[in-house]
Amino acid sequence: MKKLIRDLVSRYPWLDEVRTSVLTKGATELIDFFNRSHPVTRVVSKEAQEFLESGAPCIIAIYHGRFGGMAHFFKDKSKVTGLVGLNRDGELLARFGKALGYNVVRGSTTYKAVEGALQIVHAAKSGQCPTLAVDGPKGPAFKVKPGVIRIAEITGLPIIPFTCMSRMPLTLRSWDKMTHGFWGTPFLYVIGDPITVPKNSSKEQRDSYCQLLEAEMDSLREFADTFWDPNKGAFAR
Repeated sequence: MKKLIRDLVSRYPWLDEVRTSVLTKGATELIDFFNRSHPVTRVVSKEAQEFLESGAPCIIAIYHGRFGGMAHFFKDKSKVTGLVGLNRDGELLARFGKALGYNVVRGSTTYKAVEGALQIVHAAKSGQCPTLAVDGPKGPAFKVKPGVIRIAEITGLPIIPFTCMSRMPLTLRSWDKMTHGFWGTPFLYVIGDPITVPKNSSKEQRDSYCQLLEAEMDSLREFADTFWDPNKGAFAR
């Protein structure tokens, strides 16, 4: 069957566009259906709350596997710009994002990294909030790559660490340990203190901020993972 589909697409290229359009429409409606079903509990640091209430732009740092359900982070999705890869999966993700109301730029932290970074910098300077998966396009999972630190240094925008977790999580067997929740289950948002990278930082300083961001995001992730646990989390007696 797969070979037949490839042969048909090769012979009739317009079929690929039809297939992509159908997948985009179906997937965005399904994603929107799921997103509207989740009640959200927020745990936000005082500094992050004050900054987010100011309405100033920032960089949202996420892990690949821990952004499912974050549709309610901003009321105005048009303020969010995501960096999406240039591969075929990236094309679908870009279309999903645009259909859901987000801004999307194409690029990567590896292939054509400079092009992607320049688009993110431009978006930041125009008042957008770049949202970056900081563990890179291929991992390892939960390991912060230096690109986000460099972009924060160039733009002057603070980095806001973010993670989320469902009360009934479903984790896929993928490199990024993608975790989402079943329909209607509560989601937890955990948002940490802003991290600002000074201009003209040395390599040693950038490495230090990279480690600081990773430590902060891991702390948020560990808190989120135990939040719903009656023996360890926020409801423990």
